[in-house]
Order: sequence, then structure tokens, then C-alpha cells
Amino acid sequence: MVNRRTFTLYGAAAALGGPAFAQSDALRIVVGFPAGGIVDIIARELGEAMKPHLGGRAVVVEAKPGAGGRIGVATVKTAAPDGNTVLLTPSSIMTLYPHVFNKLGYDTQKDFVPVSTVCMSANALVTGMHVPVKTLGEFIAWCKANPKEASYASPGLGSAPHFLGAQIASAAGIEMLHVPYKGAPDILNDLYGGRISSFVTALSNAVQPHLGGKMRVLVTTSPKRSSVLPDVQTAAEAGYPQLSNMEWFGVLAPAGTSPERIAVIHSAVSKAIASDRIKEAFGKMIMEPSSSSPAEFARMIKADIDRWGATSKRLNYQPVDA
Repeated sequence: MVNRRTFTLYGAAAALGGPAFAQSDALRIVVGFPAGGIVDIIARELGEAMKPHLGGRAVVVEAKPGAGGRIGVATVKTAAPDGNTVLLTPSSIMTLYPHVFNKLGYDTQKDFVPVSTVCMSANALVTGMHVPVKTLGEFIAWCKANPKEASYASPGLGSAPHFLGAQIASAAGIEMLHVPYKGAPDILNDLYGGRISSFVTALSNAVQPHLGGKMRVLVTTSPKRSSVLPDVQTAAEAGYPQLSNMEWFGVLAPAGTSPERIAVIHSAVSKAIASDRIKEAFGKMIMEPSSSSPAEFARMIKADIDRWGATSKRLNYQPVDA
């Protein structure tokens, strides 16, 4: 937990350059997904931008894919709390999974120390071009008029899109059949073929198909309109502010890492996020650079855990074995 003494240490460490690390102590950024994927790319861009602010230390990105990101989490949980190993992860691994799996093997709030958010990603509700709507309001009316056709796809039971789709249906007061798939290619085939009516996905995945006329983005969950899709409403503009939600990607360290060393990593992350390199790289991925204090990040994590918990209860979702 971050307290007043911790804040003092953060400030002092940042001002003085923090406790000394040997240049041979490379900072290892662990990601739980394959090399070349979006999380790996974010980590590599962040690592390069952090290097000038780490006193000559090298930065190594290590992919530990498997179990939906959980292998990477386990790797960092058991790492020495010496400030040399951190986790870069999307939020669902840390805040949704506790409600999805039994015997998860880690406790987000007890086994890790928040360092900072890195970037934010909006989600989008999209429809196939066979659905004759252009806005969320029109889609809700269409679902009510065509209840047997109202459906939404997700990459699996217990996934963030599964829960987000349920939140949309609940907020709108409509029934939508949830259809779980094994992956995005099968979803897109059925969406394009008119066999599924809608899909919840990251906005970055939907922009090019929307612009290319293959699918239609009805609404985004971002607090403001996307600069790449300025004509698409936000959920709040459509009358559903409770659906506003941004998926964060953030850095966490093993529990027991000293406040002084957290402060050094936090300072390097914050300076990296403010760099032109990160702004350009993340902009191309339709990600919003975002840094936060460890205390702010901790509050964000708790709020997301509570929010997903409430959604899980509404769905009567029964956790499965991890």
C-alpha cells in the first residue's frame, strides 16, 4: 500500500536519481504474450524510450507466453524484488481474471506493486455491414425489433469482450445472445458473412475494417471521440456514460520491491511516456500514452477489480479452473 512515507520516498528518490543500480543490472520487462504481438511491441517501445533515464542500464524485453498471459504474471510474481524485473500487462489479466478463474495463482493487490500505467486503449462495439444501423441507438432499436438476430461475439467465455458485451446489453435493456469463439479470425468470418450481428473489440482492431467498409463501428468506450474516427460517438455521447471504459496497459513490480527502487522505475517510465518517440509509436497503434503515480494506479486497479466483480455477479458467471 502506498502511504505518506512512501510518497516522500518516491519524491526523494526521483530527485536524487534513486538508489544506485549497477550498469550490469539490466531491467527485465516481462510480457505474457508472444514476441511480435501488441503487448510485446508496447514493451519494446517503452524499453527503448526508458534507456536514457536508467543511468546506462540495459533493458531486456522477455516474452513468456502462455495461459492467456498468466505465465508472464507468475514469472514476475516469483522474481526477486530488487527492481530488476517488472511486468508489462493489459488490465484484464490483473483485474478481470480474478473473477474468471479459480485458483488463479496470484493476487493482484498482494503480489504486485503498481508502478505506472503506460497507455490506454478504447474498445468498440462493431456490427457487420448486413445490420442496417449506424449508431448505438439504432442498434438497440434493431435488437428489440429483431430479438432472434441480436447477438454478439467474443473470443471466449470470461473474456473482456464477453463481459463488455454483457454490460452493453444490460445498460441498453436488451437481450443479446453471446457467441464465444476460439479466436478473431473465426469471428470476422462470421461477422462479414452475416452469421453474427456484433462484436466487441479493441478500437485499434476495428479502425481499418471500418474505414474499408467491412464492418461498422457504432460506438467507442473512450472519454472523447477518436481522432481517427471523429464521426463515431462515444458511449457517453450515445447516452450510456456507464459504458465508458479504457483498457490500460501498465507496469507492475513484485511485492516487496522497495519504494526507492519503484521510484526509479516510475521516473524512467514517466519520462519515456512523455517522449516524442512514444507519442508517435503509440499513436500508430491507436493507443493513448498515459502515466500515473503508483497510488493512482493502485486505485485504478482496485476500481477495475470491483467493476468486473459486479459484472460477474450480474452474469452469474461461475469461475473455472485456471
